[in-house]
Amino acid sequence: MASKNASAKKNTAKPSPAKPGTGGPSAKKPDAAKPGKGEGGVRVADAEFAAGAARRDQVPATSLFDEAHEIAFAGRSNVGKSSLLNMMLSRKGLARTSNTPGCTRQINFFDIHLAANEKFDVPPRLVFVDLPGYGYAKVSKSEASAWKQLLEGYLKERPTLRAVVILVDVRRGLEEEEEDLVEFLAERPELRVLVAATKIDKLSLSAQKPALARLARGPDGERLAVVATSAETGAGREVLWSRIVDACRVEPAGRPDDGGRVD
Repeated sequence: MASKNASAKKNTAKPSPAKPGTGGPSAKKPDAAKPGKGEGGVRVADAEFAAGAARRDQVPATSLFDEAHEIAFAGRSNVGKSSLLNMMLSRKGLARTSNTPGCTRQINFFDIHLAANEKFDVPPRLVFVDLPGYGYAKVSKSEASAWKQLLEGYLKERPTLRAVVILVDVRRGLEEEEEDLVEFLAERPELRVLVAATKIDKLSLSAQKPALARLARGPDGERLAVVATSAETGAGREVLWSRIVDACRVEPAGRPDDGGRVD
């Protein structure tokens, strides 16, 4: 992302690499876990890898997904993004994990269909977008430049993007890369920015509240919406789904105030 000093300050899964435009992170259909329910009854009916893009010209047109709303997930290479995506989608191996941090160097698109529910209004279709992990990948300067253009182009220009979930290890807190991303996203104030505090189960109960409170303070003193999550225990799944569905109800002209809520 752009440097903190150079960019605007207005407001504010590690699948194994697939050959761009072909196949997916896994050739084998992932096993479905027990169907998950989110707050109000969100249930994933179907989820599958749809496309991968290593260059800007490989990013699929929004028409491929019938202009469905997109939710992007970003975070460090070892933050547990793939595990969180699998938890959210109630799938055991859709987003593939890797023992090599930073190995995923493309944007992966997952086509998500949600089951209808009479008591809770949910969009029938969403696209989860897994952005490449950052912080550990060893790449050349030219590759890093192309990678930066791919990510920033998507985040700046994608018209169907409604929210960006920034994953942060709750034990580490916001670091420079995360702060830069928050400030970069301020250039599109209509986007909902959510912070998923991962690995909350690794902290004692007494340490969780102050750690989450620190995460809720943004780089410029703004309040961030934080959800405590754990892929091991399933904590935070319902709340995060609720926040995602709320973001999809918002018209692009405005961005609601989360009030710095911590869940």
